[in-house]
Amino acid sequence: MKRRIALFICIALLFTAFSFSASAANTPYLGYEYNTADESVPAPVGYEPYALYYGRDMKAGDLLSPFDMCFYGDNLYILDSGNSRIVVTDKDLNFIRQIGEITLDGEKLNYEGATGFYVCDDGNILIADTNGSRIIECDNEGNGVRVFTKPDTAMIADTIKFNVKKVIRDTNGVTYVLVDGINDGAVTLLGDGSFGGFFASNEVQKTGEVILNYLWKRFMTEEQIRNSKSAAPASITNFDVADKGFIYTVTQSSELESSVRLLNFKGSNLETNTKFGDLEWDRKIKNSISTTFCDVDVDDDNYVYLLDSARGRVFVYSEDEYLITVFGGIGDKLGQIESAAAVESYEDRVYVLDDIRGSITVFVENEYVKTVKKAANLLHNGRFGEAKEYFEKVLQMNSNSTIAYYGIGMALDEAGDYASALKYFKLAYDNENYSRAFKQARRDFIKANFIWIIALLVLIIVGIVFLIIFLKKKFGRKNSYERSLLDRKYSAPLFTVLHPIDGYGRLKKEKQWSLVLSFGILVVLFLALTAKWLLTGFSFNANRAIDYNLFITLAKAFLIIGVTTIANWAVCTLIEGKGKLIDIFCMLCYSLVPYVISIFFYVLFSNVLCLEEQAFLVTISIIGIIWSGILVYVGFMTIHEFSFKKTALSVIMTVLGIAIIIFLAVLFVGLIQQVISFVKAVYSEAVMMQ
Repeated sequence: MKRRIALFICIALLFTAFSFSASAANTPYLGYEYNTADESVPAPVGYEPYALYYGRDMKAGDLLSPFDMCFYGDNLYILDSGNSRIVVTDKDLNFIRQIGEITLDGEKLNYEGATGFYVCDDGNILIADTNGSRIIECDNEGNGVRVFTKPDTAMIADTIKFNVKKVIRDTNGVTYVLVDGINDGAVTLLGDGSFGGFFASNEVQKTGEVILNYLWKRFMTEEQIRNSKSAAPASITNFDVADKGFIYTVTQSSELESSVRLLNFKGSNLETNTKFGDLEWDRKIKNSISTTFCDVDVDDDNYVYLLDSARGRVFVYSEDEYLITVFGGIGDKLGQIESAAAVESYEDRVYVLDDIRGSITVFVENEYVKTVKKAANLLHNGRFGEAKEYFEKVLQMNSNSTIAYYGIGMALDEAGDYASALKYFKLAYDNENYSRAFKQARRDFIKANFIWIIALLVLIIVGIVFLIIFLKKKFGRKNSYERSLLDRKYSAPLFTVLHPIDGYGRLKKEKQWSLVLSFGILVVLFLALTAKWLLTGFSFNANRAIDYNLFITLAKAFLIIGVTTIANWAVCTLIEGKGKLIDIFCMLCYSLVPYVISIFFYVLFSNVLCLEEQAFLVTISIIGIIWSGILVYVGFMTIHEFSFKKTALSVIMTVLGIAIIIFLAVLFVGLIQQVISFVKAVYSEAVMMQ
């Protein structure tokens, strides 16, 4: 019987794998998602192309420039902008009726060229008549209700036309309008059509150019400021009303990077720092194209569907911001889009509108996504045990599923198995929940081993006391005329930590600096920085091993000290400083000892503390930095024989010197790149002339 059961399970697994392989083979796109290192990894295809519908397939005639669509009840409303009509179909895209010209007070309203519309909760329809610079509201039968024009307010410049792009209305009757040329957020209109202010402006991206322009303006005249280029936030591209009246927005910045925000009624962003869209590159052709979201839809279970117009793909995220699946693409096959304009979801289907083809592609979720959603819904409703069973099924189908690791971790945490939950939270790269589970696991460990822990602490304290007594006897001075054993050439770094004035003064006077020790300290600093990147406790470690950069770490350990040495020597030479290059270099290296020690303590304690105790780690870091900073200041004052004020001046001048060196280095690298580009261009011209 056991053999039969095992054989049955193997056959079932093989059948499942074959089904997914066959499904993937029938789709013109690859299934993938992103792991915790932001690397694309293979995953089952979540949504499969079901059918492609043109207007004639719907019995509605050809669609001309359809820019938007919206579900209301069981019916799909399509904005056929080029024909100035709204086509109404059922969920299977069978034509029901259409709304053509709208009559209001005897006037026929044409909305050809409209780029957006919205069906409100009461069935009324809002049309963003872009060419008409207005919003047309009608009932569900197409009878005109009213028209919204540009609100009378000084907050919108007279030179800006009311070219509306998109429109929605929340449950409180407030209308939100996206207008070309207005980047202060969405224009809000109250029930009577009056101006209600701007909603949720994006922040200005703090690029290098923006920061540089801001600094330059500090020195400009008022006339120059008026004529200069001003930094403005990117305008919201599209939005959708979510559960509880919250609003999802998508934005395409000038760098073609998209951001996603979940906004409450105050316009505050409730999203975390989750990265949406493609994080790496196109897995098939390795072509780097930024994700540009053009539409967002939220279903009844709060799954978010983001449409990428650059690649024609749909990204599906859970309410907890975990990537569920990615599907679609650019092309002419079934399941591929030529020009993605809008996305809508209904039950187990997703509809993608193509404004150039005048078509709608319908995708249907397969067993994989159904299992993921079932598990996520159970988890959200607090049914952790049942959710765990489904997430385990998900892992059988996709071992790269981050949400499955998160879900199993939450289930184990709820069951009190904190030690096991740690593994899954780490695989899901969930620092916060890992820290919470770690705190509970640590508590259980202390309870189970309390006597042994107390005994170990006593032994450590006693050992430290005896070590201090031994060191005092071994290295302490018997009288004020005798030197300590630490006050020697090769133990000087430790001596100067507590006696910087005496230590630096004697080392300079007796010329006992050690370049071997100095470079040794820099090597230890390099190892400490590496350990901090790789070995910091997971609760506090936002770094990923794959992002570790050897050259940057070497630059932090060696190059910064080198540049500081040169800058300080060059500056202090001008103000009669007595220190030589070797004095400055060795002093800076010796002064790093407290900072290096603090890094190792940080790494050590980060592996036994949780996020709630982060202040302790911050204190360790601050002590190390301040202590080393004091040693550097005293070192400058001692080796250059400066007064306190003159030392402060030398420090300021050193910082300026470092900035000048960096500027010259960047300028030099830029010139080298230009020379290389010039040589390549000349070579290419020579080759073409042959």
